[in-house]
Amino acid sequence: MASTQDVSPTELPSERAPLLPERQDVISSKRQFSPLTLLIPLAVATRLTSTLPATTLLEVIQSVICRLWLTSNGNFPPGGEISKDLCAVPEVEKTYSAVISAILIGDGLAAMIACSMISHISSRLGRKPVILGAVAVSFLAYFLMVCSQYLSGWLGATFLAGSLLLQAFGNPLIMMFMVNIYTVDISSAEDRSPVLSAINGWAILGQSVSFAIGGLVTTKTNNPLIVYYICIFVLGAIFVYVLAFLPESLPKEKRDELRRQRLAQQNVEASAHRSLSSRLISTVAIAFEPLKQLVPARKEDGRRNWRVVYCAIHILIAMVAVSYTPVALTLLYTTKYKYDSAQTGMMLTTLSLSGVFCLTYTIPSLIRVLRPIYARKVVLPENQQEPSDTAVSTSTDLLDVHIIFVSWVIDAISYIIASATTTHVSHLIAVTAIGFSAAHTPITRSLAVSSVDPLKQGEVLAAIEMMSSIGAFLSPVVMGSIFTATISSQPMLVFYIHAAIVIAAASLLFLVRDSDRYQKPPQTQD
Repeated sequence: MASTQDVSPTELPSERAPLLPERQDVISSKRQFSPLTLLIPLAVATRLTSTLPATTLLEVIQSVICRLWLTSNGNFPPGGEISKDLCAVPEVEKTYSAVISAILIGDGLAAMIACSMISHISSRLGRKPVILGAVAVSFLAYFLMVCSQYLSGWLGATFLAGSLLLQAFGNPLIMMFMVNIYTVDISSAEDRSPVLSAINGWAILGQSVSFAIGGLVTTKTNNPLIVYYICIFVLGAIFVYVLAFLPESLPKEKRDELRRQRLAQQNVEASAHRSLSSRLISTVAIAFEPLKQLVPARKEDGRRNWRVVYCAIHILIAMVAVSYTPVALTLLYTTKYKYDSAQTGMMLTTLSLSGVFCLTYTIPSLIRVLRPIYARKVVLPENQQEPSDTAVSTSTDLLDVHIIFVSWVIDAISYIIASATTTHVSHLIAVTAIGFSAAHTPITRSLAVSSVDPLKQGEVLAAIEMMSSIGAFLSPVVMGSIFTATISSQPMLVFYIHAAIVIAAASLLFLVRDSDRYQKPPQTQD
C-alpha cells in the first residue's frame, strides 16, 4: 500500500478557513491578484462558450441530417448547395426530432456522470487538471462540429455524433459546477455565500454576451459556423490562461489527507465485506460516490445531521419545477404573442442581465448589510480558536435560508405575472423581476457545503449537482406534459403549479439548524 503523508490535526482546515489561504506575498504585492479574481475570466469564458453555440446548434444538426439523407438517397445536388426545400421531408423531420430528444435526455444523464467523475478525479489529482481537461474536451467538441460540416455521408454524421457526445460533458451545468467547486475551496465560511453569488453572476454575464452576439454574428456573416470558430479561439485562450495563471485550489497535502481517510474507510469496508459481489458493487458505486454524502452523519451528541439531505431534497423538487418553466414561458410568448427571434433574444438578454446585477451586486451588498442584524457572538472551544481569538461574530444560517426563500417567492410571483401580462413592456418588466430571483442557486450550494468537513465540500457539491440534474431530467417529463396538455385551454396553469412547488421546496429549508453546521472535531492530546 502506498504511503501517505500524515497531516497533523492542527494543520487541517477549519470551517472558517479556506482550503487555499491567501499568501502573504500575494497580499503585499499590488501586481498579484487573488485566486477569486483570477477565477472570473474562467467563469465568464466557460459560460460564454457553452451557451454561444446554442444559437446555431439546431441549424447545424439539421444540416448534417439533411446531407446524410440526400447522400443515402442519391439526391445530393451537384453544386453542393442545399436548400431548405430539399430537406422538407418526413424522414428528415423525424430523425431531427429524435436527435433533439436524445440530446435533451443525454445532457441530464451526462451531468450526473460528469459531476461524479469531476469530484472523484479532482480529489485525487487536483481541481486545476480537471478544469484543463474539461476545457480541452469542449475545444475538441467544437472542432469536431466544424469538421462535420465539411464532411458528407456517414463520416460527417459520425463527427457530429462525437461532437454532441463531448458537448454533453461540457454543458453549462457542468462548467458551473467546476467553477463552484473551485470557489468553495478558496472561500471562508463567512464569505462563501456572497462570493458564490458574485462568481455565478459573472458566469451569467458570459451567457448574456452569448445571447446578444450569437444571433447577430450569425446573421451578419450568414455562416452558422462562425460561433464555433469564436468558441474554439476563446477555449484555446482560456486553456493557456488557466495553465499559466490559475493556482491549484486543493493543495497536495489536502489531497493526501483525503486519500488517507478514503483508504481507512475502504479497509473497514473490506474487512466487513470480502465477497466478490460486494467488491464488484463497491467498484461500480464509484460513479455514485458523491451520493454517499447524503447519508446523514452522526454528530458528537449522537443525533444525525440532516442538513445536506434537506438541501438535496429541496434542490431536486425545485429543479423539477424550475427547469422547464423558462421554456414554457418562451413557448407561450412565441405562440400566443407571436414573438420573433429578435424579441425572444431581447427577453433572454434582459433575464440574464438582471440576474447578473442581482448576483454580482445586490446579493453581496444585501448580505453585507444584513449580516450585523443576523450576527451573534460565539465563544469557540479552544480546539477551534484561531490565534488570539476569544469570541467571534458569525452570521447564522438563517440569513441564507431567508435569502433562498425570498428568492423563490420572487421567482414564483414573477413567472405568474410574466404569463398573465399582455404587452411586451410588461413582459420585460416581469422577466427582469425573474432575474432578481437568481440568488437561490449559489446560496443553496453554500448552505449545503457548510455542513461538512472542508475536505469533503467538493463531494457534497457534486451530490447536490447530481440531484439537481435528476430534477432537470424529470422536469420536461412532468412540467412539459402539463404545459402541452393545457397550453390551449389554461396556459397559466403550469406557472401556478411551478409556484406551488418551488415555495414548498423552499419551505423545507426552514428545518435547517445552526447546530448542524460543521464543527471542527476536538484535538486529541498525545
